[in-house]
Amino acid sequence: MVESGFKTKAQELIKLMVDTIADKEYAKLVSSIPPKLSWAAFIDAEPTSENACLGFGKWLVEQFAMWEEYEDKEFVVDHFQKSCMEDIDDTDEARLETDNSDVVCYRPMSFGEELDFWFEIEFFTEDGQIKAVFDVNI
Repeated sequence: MVESGFKTKAQELIKLMVDTIADKEYAKLVSSIPPKLSWAAFIDAEPTSENACLGFGKWLVEQFAMWEEYEDKEFVVDHFQKSCMEDIDDTDEARLETDNSDVVCYRPMSFGEELDFWFEIEFFTEDGQIKAVFDVNI
């Protein structure tokens, strides 16, 4: 049985994740929604949650630097805005109950303009608790 209040819990976790990224505190993602372990390869490190957070941070910094050079403007991830998050409804909680996973998308903004990538947050249950990891879709 999944803990109740999936919609509320998911939104809280996504907000914490996005705000942590916006604050450029990538190592702290481990306590909200960390990136998938494959991000550790970006820093040629062992696939741990901590290394995945650092690998994602390195990728994002380098991605923004590349765009800034090309576009001649600054890029950031804005703090959480509910309007950037895909709606979560009762079917999402039902899917989590039956399939043990569900995906919610968040489309981040930079100074109010949508970025060219989005976060795909995969929610799953583990020992009756809601957990999540994210990946980037370009």
